[in-house]
Amino acid sequence: MLKSYLLIALRNFRRHPSSFYINLAGLSAGLSCSILIMLWVFDEIKVDRFHANADRIFNVMEFQTYADGVFATISTPGILSTALKEEVPEIEYSCTMTWSTEGQITYGDKKLNAKGRYADPDVLRIFSFPLIYGDRETALNDPSSIVISRETAMSIFGREDVVGENLRYLSWDNGSYEITGVLENIPDNSTLDFDYLIPFEEFRKNNPWTTKWGNNGPRTYATIVEGADHNQVSEKIKDFIKGKNEDSSIELFLFPFKDFYLKGSWEDGKQSGGRIVYVRIFMVVAGFILLIAGINFMNLSTARSARRAKEVGIRKTLGAARKSLIWQFLGEALVIALSSLVISLLVVSLLLGPFNELTDKEIAFSSLLQTDFLLSLTLITLVTGILSGSYPALYLSSFAPVKVLKGRVGLKGGEAFIRKGLVIFQYTLSIFLIIATAVIYLQIQFIQNKNLGYKQDNLLYFDINGNLEENYEVLADKLRQIPDVKQVSVCSHSFQGRNNNSGGVTWPGIAPETNILFEMVGTDHRLNDLMGFEMLEGRFFSPEFGTDTTAVVINEKALEIMNLENPIGTTIKFWDGEWKIIGVNKNFHFQSVRSEIAPMIMRYDPDFAWFFYIRVSGQNMTQTIQKIEDAYNEINPDYLFDYHFLDEDYARLYRGEVRVGKLAGYFGLLAILISCLGLFGLSAFTAERKTKEIGIRKTLGASFSSIIILLSKEFTTLIVVSLVIAVPIAFYFMSEWLTDYKYRIQLSWWIFGLAGFIALIIAWLTISFQSVRAANQDPVKSLKIED
Repeated sequence: MLKSYLLIALRNFRRHPSSFYINLAGLSAGLSCSILIMLWVFDEIKVDRFHANADRIFNVMEFQTYADGVFATISTPGILSTALKEEVPEIEYSCTMTWSTEGQITYGDKKLNAKGRYADPDVLRIFSFPLIYGDRETALNDPSSIVISRETAMSIFGREDVVGENLRYLSWDNGSYEITGVLENIPDNSTLDFDYLIPFEEFRKNNPWTTKWGNNGPRTYATIVEGADHNQVSEKIKDFIKGKNEDSSIELFLFPFKDFYLKGSWEDGKQSGGRIVYVRIFMVVAGFILLIAGINFMNLSTARSARRAKEVGIRKTLGAARKSLIWQFLGEALVIALSSLVISLLVVSLLLGPFNELTDKEIAFSSLLQTDFLLSLTLITLVTGILSGSYPALYLSSFAPVKVLKGRVGLKGGEAFIRKGLVIFQYTLSIFLIIATAVIYLQIQFIQNKNLGYKQDNLLYFDINGNLEENYEVLADKLRQIPDVKQVSVCSHSFQGRNNNSGGVTWPGIAPETNILFEMVGTDHRLNDLMGFEMLEGRFFSPEFGTDTTAVVINEKALEIMNLENPIGTTIKFWDGEWKIIGVNKNFHFQSVRSEIAPMIMRYDPDFAWFFYIRVSGQNMTQTIQKIEDAYNEINPDYLFDYHFLDEDYARLYRGEVRVGKLAGYFGLLAILISCLGLFGLSAFTAERKTKEIGIRKTLGASFSSIIILLSKEFTTLIVVSLVIAVPIAFYFMSEWLTDYKYRIQLSWWIFGLAGFIALIIAWLTISFQSVRAANQDPVKSLKIED
């Protein structure tokens, strides 16, 4: 029986190759796209989930309440970890860890800039990063110990087993550290990236602010004991900091570490958005593309039903049951689906390299062979085949043998309505994807080209370290002598996110209990000239005014919050001091445009600066940078000259959006092409069905253009209906997507009009081949064709 079904299926494929190849191409393209999306989704979902106790590892986070809302942060007091472990029995392990910082490791004459973190010893008990040399239990117990990655070991020593060797780490004390462990290289699906770990005790020793409950900065991670309910533990530690600091209003909560990568975004104290949005979007896109390919199959199979009608009639006359016919047609659909799967796997193997480059992933083809992925892929293929073949199978098997053998098989109104409905649904999805792609592209262009409020080009910077901490003015003098150096300055801010902020700022007329989080910046008198900030009122810092050490410049947002009519000369209070406002800067973006500009206070405090900024002309760039490096090495010879361009680093804030935009564009184009395949097949069928009608019309004098309109009118109407349905749906969903951005484009009518125009043009081009062919056919030959 199975062999018979297979032979019949192959015979029909050979008899009607155009339908077979259109269906095969459509399903292959749809499955290829879906497999790539599935690989990306699986890779995203697996981030940070490889740790042995991933279900019990949590970020200890804070809710900070201010007058303008609730702020969620991973920054915590540096002494929180130890206190939690000692006082909360449900906490099995806890560790404090700093943000990733760049430091220089030296061994003899070898120097290496690497990314590292300071962390408590429990970090190796909480996270199961493989330790290939050393003892996990004791590796970070000694404050003078260091654990490095295998790659770092190979870069410095040329070998892996380096436990017991001593390195010099250039930091606050330029101390010597003994290597007590070597970690396997941190995997790509880890958000905690580092080349080395140093005990947090060393950081605390040089940063006494980490010993106070009122100061935040480091991150805190914890493992709860097996069997503990994390919601109950979270509720238990809610007021933990309030118990240590009576002036605090901070509330603690636990958030699963494994979910932070995808869901680590909050708005006014509620989890909102995050990368999980993109995961869901692309899963829906994959489903849409498979639906479009499946609809092609249904439409072409039912449209050409007359070709199979006599076969069905004869088989029913010979005693074939409807059930067996259904299985036969479903079997044909499954053969095409499984054939498409084989082709799609070959396509994916060819596209995986470019896809990895596009998505900044390192997905191996072996990922396809993992059991969970194979099961998912097989299930999707079978479901696609069954759903695509179900309607044609039920439809074809329903033919009455008497009517079929008498040649009375025609297109019924209900069947035509279903087919038109499927085409409308298909093109509604396609137009929706065109609109979504256009909106994403325009928003990305908007945020990349938005005026940030300062000049970003030709601006390089590097860390202030070593001898620069005491001699930054000496370096500034040397650099200003270089012809193509326009200006230099020092600043505590990276202009790529929130770096240092504080509450507790008061001003005249402040409402009782008001607390606002202000961004705090320390700088010198040259920053305004270097960055090109615009002054709204007053002036910037100047060496001509000795009192500027107790002066501040605020931004426009801070002035709006303070609601001061005459800000210049007004005294505000914070950090146990009084500060006089001497100027107001116009707002500028110092973090992603996804976030609203926050209030900022600048102080004249170059000793507080962490970064050295240099504005160059852009001419003779290679020679200029070499001269800057020479001046740097003369003053700070122990450190490598490691610089960055601000515009390049700022662009990295939007890498995710850029990748998503490109993926949406490619997948949207693919959806349109698959839809066009189906439209091509249906237009060929329509032209074939109307061959005699066209012959008669041409004999009676119908023009070439009227024939074209005859064949195109029905499809044009369907696409216009699709556009009418797709526009409000796309408007709603894309408006929701744009709400994640505080600064965003407006959804103008022309975006939707352009999407409809593109859909119509592509459809007309697709239909035109068959229409022109039919219109050019000799009417004499057309009238000789038998039904």
